[in-house]
Amino acid sequence: MRIDISGKRVLVTASSSGIGKGVARAFLKEGCKVIISSRNKENLDKTVSELKSSIFPSVWGVQMDLTDYHSIEAGLRQIIDLMGGIDVLIFNFGNPTNEPSYFDETTMEDWEYSVRMYLEGPIQILKRLLPFMRRQRYGRIFFLSSWTVKSPQSHFTLADVSRSPVIQLSKILSKDEGRNGITVNTVLMGSFPTPGAERSLKRIAERKNESYDELWKREVLSPIAVGRIGDPEKDLGSLLVFLSSEYGGYVTGSSILIDGGSSPYVL
Repeated sequence: MRIDISGKRVLVTASSSGIGKGVARAFLKEGCKVIISSRNKENLDKTVSELKSSIFPSVWGVQMDLTDYHSIEAGLRQIIDLMGGIDVLIFNFGNPTNEPSYFDETTMEDWEYSVRMYLEGPIQILKRLLPFMRRQRYGRIFFLSSWTVKSPQSHFTLADVSRSPVIQLSKILSKDEGRNGITVNTVLMGSFPTPGAERSLKRIAERKNESYDELWKREVLSPIAVGRIGDPEKDLGSLLVFLSSEYGGYVTGSSILIDGGSSPYVL
């Protein structure tokens, strides 16, 4: 099997570090033209420079805040000017600012922020980029989510509730767009190394009055059947590269679990 997606135009949101950056690296290594985005201009420029020098020159950075309508619109205009459209759209996200948090600890401002980031921001982007995919009769859309949307956790109430409608949106779009050559899937991730995940775990450790290392081993590492956390580039990026190729054209409307065997439910 020879996978060839060279030349595909790829947008990875929230990708100046962590999971998004690892996914961008995977597509760059396949010869794709990749746009990474971040709300933080300094981090964005630094990551673009690093990727250009270490992997492949066909990478661009666009400043975009998924919680801000005007920022998204400005970013989309820049993306369309650069690429004329997008072939592979990967929605990666940061964390709500007030996370981890239980329901009684959240404010309406927290909910507005979370819903805007996980649901309304992607809808705004899709409204602009789907027409390009329809015209070329090819597109791959991925929502990067978590296994916890199917087994929600009380201390992640903002993220788990705000992300769960995306599964319905993904299924609806997959049915509507399949005959246009567009596939749409949600990826339910397990534990991957990210700055946001580390911050959340440290906050939980503080609340429980126990060490970070003890909590890490018990709550994160021990439940993983394969005995390690995921690698954003090798594990997740490779999966998305495969699904973006001609061999992934029959996989759509799915919630794909990639968690090393750690989740407690059966799909």
